[in-house]
Formats: sequence, C-alpha cells, structure tokens
Amino acid sequence: MFGLILLIATVLCFSVQLSCAEIMVCWVNVIPEKPAELDDVKVFVNFLFYTDPPHVVDFSRVHREGNMFSVNVTIHVPRRDEFVLQVVHNQSNTYTLGRLEAGEYVFRVYVQTVHGSCEYWLEKEVTFTVYEPPHAPEMPSSGYLLALLALTSAAAFMLKFRKRS
Repeated sequence: MFGLILLIATVLCFSVQLSCAEIMVCWVNVIPEKPAELDDVKVFVNFLFYTDPPHVVDFSRVHREGNMFSVNVTIHVPRRDEFVLQVVHNQSNTYTLGRLEAGEYVFRVYVQTVHGSCEYWLEKEVTFTVYEPPHAPEMPSSGYLLALLALTSAAAFMLKFRKRS
C-alpha cells in the first residue's frame, strides 16, 4: 500500500526544470471589446499555470504614461530543487481604466519572478482602440420646425375648407 502511495506521489510531483514561460500562459482581454468614449474600460489579466507553484504574489496597480498603461506582476516560481504538483490553476485581476478619450491605447503586462530574474520583462502587450460615440441625429432648428408646422396647419385648413365647398 505504501509503495502505491509513493508511486502516485512520484507521478504527481516532479522537479521543475522548465522556464517560467513553459509553465504559464498569460492573456489579456479589454472589456468591452470595442470601447467607446462613454464606456468604462476595464482590462482583465489572467495567468494559467500548469503546476503549483507558481502562483501570483502581487498584481501591481496600473501605471499610465500618455496612451500606454502597464502593470507589474510578481510570480513565485519554484526553486530548481523544489518539487511541485502538476495542478492546472489560474489567477486573474481586473483593472479599471475608466472612461478614455478616443484614440489608440496599449496595455502591457510585465512579469518578475521570485527565485528567478530580479528584473521585469514584457510578458504580454495588447493594443486597443477607443472609438468616438455614435452621434445622435440632430434635431432640426426651430425655424425649420415652425415652417413645417405652418405648412402642415395650412394643408389641414385647406383640406377642411375644400370638404365644405
């Protein structure tokens, strides 16, 4: 019995000899997909991990420079001699950018790993466009409206007068 448990534990655990890029996937979604100036824009950042650890230690706040947004994410990756479970899991965070003016924007996700590089590297970059809202049809000016009302009244009066004759 103990041998079977040891065999199962050995199959489920393995020493991580892979780079962080091979044991995780990052994707970024802009919500709504095609934002307009009147929309509150949000960005959903998700990491899918194939082992446990790694896991996200910290999702930073959004930094903005002009039309570029960036976040720093710190991920705990196992040491090379650390055994890990092969467990698929994900961690995510939603960033609220608010209402943005029409134009092109870039959202970048930088990653730093604990037990790895001390520097952040660009993991994912997404470009999106904020569109101008559709313009409401313009109402005719009051002069046109009054002229239309006068013509309609005159036509109604003539029809009434013609029926009496």
